[in-house]
Amino acid sequence: MKPTVNLVWYKRDLRVTDHLPLLQAAQSGLPVLPIYVVEPDYWQQPFASRRHWCFIRDCLLDLRQDTADLGQPLVVSVGDVCQVFDQLQQHYSIREIFTHQECGNGWTYERDKNVFVWCKKNSVVLNEFPHNGVVRGLKSRDHWAKLRNSRMSQPTVETPTQLKAVEGQPIGEIPSAIDPMFGDALEGIVQPGGRIAALQTLDSFLHTRSVNYLYNISKPGNSEYYCSRLSAHLTWGSLSVREVVEATKRFRESDKFG
Repeated sequence: MKPTVNLVWYKRDLRVTDHLPLLQAAQSGLPVLPIYVVEPDYWQQPFASRRHWCFIRDCLLDLRQDTADLGQPLVVSVGDVCQVFDQLQQHYSIREIFTHQECGNGWTYERDKNVFVWCKKNSVVLNEFPHNGVVRGLKSRDHWAKLRNSRMSQPTVETPTQLKAVEGQPIGEIPSAIDPMFGDALEGIVQPGGRIAALQTLDSFLHTRSVNYLYNISKPGNSEYYCSRLSAHLTWGSLSVREVVEATKRFRESDKFG
């Protein structure tokens, strides 16, 4: 008998905090395998960049440590997602996959549809959760703001205290920042990624850089220093939008504001 496990499939949500798929998988009682798949085909697309990978890699390093602290380190595999899941099925009986809806582009949307077909074919339950203000499936935008505000007003999700480990599963190497898979060499610097950098950036914006934000947002020479610098962290999920909303609200209500 193959051991039964649940997967948490990470995409653009590279954190353990305010992460409903991770929490629900942890509460299932089964061993939990958090996994990130590096997809070579994705990195051949014109919208993909080594600069993106350098940021993502920082996030994966922090995420692996954070999941290890919970009991099960992040697994990183390279390949087509469905083929990676097929390989896991040779060793485990996958009962459910927990993941966030990805707000990407046409390529990632088609990939997600392929995973839906794979789950149906293999009798695996696919649980998808929204995780930001993007509301999928609307036929019009008339009620988008109401739905978005409802999501953002909900409290952040608690972080699991423990993940039940999957014994004997190799965690895989996180590809190097200079791996040829990710395209041309970079010029200049890359914004640091990862959870630690995300929290530091948010803190510095709220307490220091935001003071002169309105006066410098449209000045190319100054905006680098006074804008939030949070967009990459929100894109790849080292911070959730709801975390930023809550942190901003706490700061505005504190004695340090104004």
